Parts: sequence; structure tokens; C-alpha cells
Amino acid sequence: MIVCSCNVFSDHQVRSVVAKEARSPRMSEVYACLGCSAQCGRCAHAIKRSMGERPGSAHANASMH
Repeated sequence: MIVCSCNVFSDHQVRSVVAKEARSPRMSEVYACLGCSAQCGRCAHAIKRSMGERPGSAHANASMH
């Protein structure tokens, strides 16, 4: 699903960036890895949600219980 209509990237792309990082990346690092920068900011919640789906994250662990 497209999460950023300004830069046109998907939740799959965000999860791919997050999975490659040793630690949970900052929002600016996600944008940088995707070759863009924040524009209007409407995608921030969707990006954070995708970042929270990282295995081992507090959000992912909470959803398993």
C-alpha cells in the first residue's frame, strides 16, 4: 500500500529499510534510505506504524501477547 503520496513509496519499502537496519531508524533516516525527504508529513503515522512492526520492537511484541 502506498503510504506516502508525495514521494510515492509503500509500507513494504518502509519495512524493507527498517529490516536492514541494526537498530530502529529515525524517520529522517527512513526517508534518506528511500532517496527522499519529508514533504507534507501526512505519511508519518503510517511510517511509524510500519516501523513498529519490526520483529523485536515493543509494538510487535505487544501484539503477540
